[in-house]
Amino acid sequence: MKSLLVTHSHRWNGETEYAAGVVRAELAMGMNLTVVAPGESTFARKVAGKVRLLELPGRSPSRSIIDFIKDVNWLSSLIETGGFDVIHPSRATAHLLVALADRKRIPLLHLRGGAKRPYGHPGNRLLYRWLTDGVIVSSKRVEGWVIRRLKVPPERVHRILSPVDVGQYKPSSPDLSFLKELGILESAPVILKIARLAPVKGHPILLEAMASVHQEFPRAKLVLVGNPWEGQPGELRDQARKLGIGDSVIFTGRRADVRRFLACATVCVSSSIGSEENSRAVSEYMASERPVVASAVGVIPELMVDGETGYLVPLGDAPALAGGIMKILRNPEEARRMGQAGRRRAVELFSEEAFGRSLSRVFNSVLGEKQ
Repeated sequence: MKSLLVTHSHRWNGETEYAAGVVRAELAMGMNLTVVAPGESTFARKVAGKVRLLELPGRSPSRSIIDFIKDVNWLSSLIETGGFDVIHPSRATAHLLVALADRKRIPLLHLRGGAKRPYGHPGNRLLYRWLTDGVIVSSKRVEGWVIRRLKVPPERVHRILSPVDVGQYKPSSPDLSFLKELGILESAPVILKIARLAPVKGHPILLEAMASVHQEFPRAKLVLVGNPWEGQPGELRDQARKLGIGDSVIFTGRRADVRRFLACATVCVSSSIGSEENSRAVSEYMASERPVVASAVGVIPELMVDGETGYLVPLGDAPALAGGIMKILRNPEEARRMGQAGRRRAVELFSEEAFGRSLSRVFNSVLGEKQ
C-alpha cells in the first residue's frame, strides 16, 4: 500500500508526535510512505532517511494566498501521478491543502492528535464532513469535539491512543552512580516529573504537594526534567525556597537520557492543568513500570486505571496530588504491583504494535468503503 502523509508544522508538538507514530507504524507494516513537509521543519528532520521526503514549494500557505495556491496545485499533481492508496494530513493547514488538492479522488484520513479545539464554523464542517473520509483522533475528548462541533458521523471518527516504544521504555534497575551524580542518596524516594516548565504543566501545584510530602518523607527528592520556559525555572526555584523545600527539588533542564531518570523513579507524576491529549510522559512512565500519580485531564484517564496503575486526582488539587504520592511511598509492594499493571496496560493498549494494528484496521475500513 502506498500512503501520503502531509504536515505543515515547523515545531515539534503533540500533533507532530502523533504523526511520527503513524510514520513508525506504517514503516513497520511495510507500507510505501511519502512524507511532505516544510523543508526546515523539525518533523522533516526526524523522518529524513526513513521515508521518501518531499518539500512543499510554498513556504507560508497559511499567510500567503500565492503560496497556498502554489501548494494546492503542486499537491494535486503529486496525488494525480503518485499512485497513492490513502492520504493522511496532520495539522489544520495541511488538512485544507490536501482536501482541495485531492478533490475526493483518494481516501483522506485526517490525523488530529493535538489539544486545540477545532473551529465549528461552516467552512470547517464542510471540510470535515464532505471532503474527509475519516478522522483519526488521540483521545475521547478530541473525538467528542469532532463529532459535536463538526457534526462528523461517529462511525467516521477513529480513536487510537498515541503510541510509545515499549522496547525502548521498559523496566530497568536504577543506576546508583547516576543517583550519586544527581546528589540523591540511594535510599531516598525519587518523585519524577518529565515536562516542559510551562504553566499548563502545573509545576507550582506539584511544588505545593511536595511541601506536604516533605513533612512525612524529608529525604524524598523531586526531580523536574524539562525545557526551561519564560521566567522558569527561576520562579519555581523561588517558590520551592519559600515552601522550605529548596534543597529537595532538582531542576535538570532538557535531557536526552530520560530513561536513566525513569529507572531511578519511585513514583512518576503528571500535574498538568490542561492539554494532555497525547501525554507521552504518562505513557513512558507506565511502559517503564513506574506507578503514576496524575491529574485527570485530557487522555490521561484513558491511559491509566485509578487505583490499579496509580492514582488519578482532580486537576489543580495539590492536597490530592500529595495524598496520591504519599500512598505510593508508604507502600512499596503496592507501588511495585501498580508499576507492573501499568507496564502490562502499556504493552496491550498503546505499544507501537497495538497502534499499528488499530491503524491497519482503520485503513482497511476506509479503503473497503471506497471500493
